[in-house]
Amino acid sequence: MSVLKPTEPFPDEIFYEIFEIEDNIERTQYIESLRNTARQLKRVTEFNNLYKSFVLDYAQRQKQTGNKTKFTDQPLELVCGEWTANDFGVRTIRYDKNAMPVPYQACSHPVLPVEILKNVDTAEERITLAYFKSAAWQTITVDRSVCANTNKIVDALSQFGIEVTSDNAKNMVRYISDCVGLNPATLNPKKSINRLGWAGGEFMPYASDIVYDGENDYSSLFRNVHEAGDYEAWKRYCSGLRKNKIVRMAFGASLGSVLIEPLNILSFILHLWGGESGTGKTVAIMAGMSIWGNPKIGALVKTLDGTKVGIIRNAAFLYSLPFAGDELQTLQKEYKGNFDQLIYRITEGIDRMRGKAAGGVEETKTWRNSFLFSGEEPVTKSNSRAGSKNRVIEIEVENKIIENGNQAVTFLTSNFGHAGKRLIDYLQSADMQKLKEEYEQYFAAMCQTDTTEKQAMAMACILVADRILVEQIFTNETPLAVEDVQEYLKSVFEVDVAERAYQTVLNWIARNPVRFLDPKAENALNKGEVWGKILTDETHPERPPVAIVNKDVLCGFLEQEGYDYTALCKRWASKERIKRNSQGKYIHNTKVYGVKANYIKINMAQDGDADGFMNVDEEEDDGQMSLPFE
Repeated sequence: MSVLKPTEPFPDEIFYEIFEIEDNIERTQYIESLRNTARQLKRVTEFNNLYKSFVLDYAQRQKQTGNKTKFTDQPLELVCGEWTANDFGVRTIRYDKNAMPVPYQACSHPVLPVEILKNVDTAEERITLAYFKSAAWQTITVDRSVCANTNKIVDALSQFGIEVTSDNAKNMVRYISDCVGLNPATLNPKKSINRLGWAGGEFMPYASDIVYDGENDYSSLFRNVHEAGDYEAWKRYCSGLRKNKIVRMAFGASLGSVLIEPLNILSFILHLWGGESGTGKTVAIMAGMSIWGNPKIGALVKTLDGTKVGIIRNAAFLYSLPFAGDELQTLQKEYKGNFDQLIYRITEGIDRMRGKAAGGVEETKTWRNSFLFSGEEPVTKSNSRAGSKNRVIEIEVENKIIENGNQAVTFLTSNFGHAGKRLIDYLQSADMQKLKEEYEQYFAAMCQTDTTEKQAMAMACILVADRILVEQIFTNETPLAVEDVQEYLKSVFEVDVAERAYQTVLNWIARNPVRFLDPKAENALNKGEVWGKILTDETHPERPPVAIVNKDVLCGFLEQEGYDYTALCKRWASKERIKRNSQGKYIHNTKVYGVKANYIKINMAQDGDADGFMNVDEEEDDGQMSLPFE
């Protein structure tokens, strides 16, 4: 520029040469020499204006075209805009308001985004970063929001050895953002999921176009859904095991799990129980789980010696695959012998809302699967609510259902997982409307029997699954019919909590006849509390007796047995199990053996007794009716 005439324009080459100089000191020296020459020509203002324009133009072109990453053995090459990305790290040069170059560093070692994952359930994105440390390329996947926040990116990445601090965090955020924005085709988001089971028409882990992006806590569970051993050998062996109907039910409940969402029905529990050890309850569940993967205890079959939160989180991860749990009695301490709460929680298919420590709420977990349990005792009790009874198919195992349990365990833990993908392929190509119609036929047939709709729902699902297994895998068998499984369905009476409570009260009265006798009578047998009295109508012997029971005593007994009188009284009254007073209330303020108090009048009708109450006056005292115990 020393030969430049005062009226000649500044050549573009001198400005382009500025940006070709990588060394900061050398670049600054060159700029100052140009500026001094311009000053001698009395054109320094013109030079400064042109220089600033070139800087802005260069920066804009760098954003549009830009540099490319040049890391040794890099996973992929990305356009990185203004950034120089090589084995010495990631850095750039920006210019201040005086157009002076200022160096900025994003990271002191190679790092670049290599994959973006978009969750099919939540539409949230995660980003995988590759970084070179300790002489090797490594990867880490974090939430997309982490790479957009200078505070979060330091906490999330520094613990894995990526050199990001509060000083360079802002530059790191901008560098990652530039790489993602300048490479839309290369970093096109891939569909991902953090669980197993149905995802629209796809099914994990068999989907080819969905990437697994789950938490490390569940990685082992995910890895256990795979194939091992010989498929034909597995078919022959399991065909022998399925000769026992209870084992066959375990197979049906296992495959039925993946039918729950397509058929739009409720989750259910199949519980095999019995006090005798060695009958094959656990092995039957393992056989059912061998459809999907490794049925070893601790793999796809879990021990239930844990927390209900752990059970729920595992169920949510499995989502469509069955949850198998062994030794239900290990939960006795947490649930104090009553599993109603657990049954409701796991069959509802949705977790409760949980808050985050940093604020906000976590994603609400859901699941649509079956549960296969084993234990020494039933999962429901005599005082369990109807909702609990309805959701469980309980089968008592009294005799051996698998002869050689040890041999079966050895075989099943060496040969497994082959049937799962074949069955899912069948379901993906099947006419789902026909499957629904088949299910409705089974459901309608079972509703004609003495059972409830929810029991029929679960069993119909199992029967559809059994038919599919016979058609696709065990072709030498005949599908189970409604008559084959009817013995495992609970009757309406067994499920009806009001009827169970009523029978419990009648048994309680029958066990304590003395408490209903007059303590003032000659040679009185009752030397203690008086709970009420029992009346029979001698003029109408066909009518059942009426028990007049002290309300507090009755409510205390029901509470002790796990029943709630308030929830029962309306249903009892609707079936004439108790009598209302003249005001339509359930409590009678009357006298018993001369003592006035609040009483409940219970119709002690048994099967075959005449319906209706005998005429018991509101102020009835002893002496007008005969007592059956006198």
